[in-house]
Amino acid sequence: MDELAQLRDRYLTLTNQSLPQLALERQFPVSMNHCFQRIVLDNLFGQCWYEVLQRGREPAYRQLTQAQLEAAIAIVEAIIAQPDAYMRQLNQNSLRWRSKVPRR
Repeated sequence: MDELAQLRDRYLTLTNQSLPQLALERQFPVSMNHCFQRIVLDNLFGQCWYEVLQRGREPAYRQLTQAQLEAAIAIVEAIIAQPDAYMRQLNQNSLRWRSKVPRR
């Protein structure tokens, strides 16, 4: 398996299994895999991920470069390592970029 495929597998394992499992134990604002993926990708790009990547063409994670996948994995690892407030802030960022919460 090449490095890009390994990074994709790692990203999927973290967002589909590790974070949803951790959400059962911690005070995360979300618990579904697609929500974690939204939050990670939005924070990776500093805006809605679909303003950078194409929707519907293929899954977003398959459009990421190696460097982007590495950065996305680093975000997930920070979520795991940091207090729950970090995850809440990343979610607020994502919702703000999507105009789902009022700007402060």
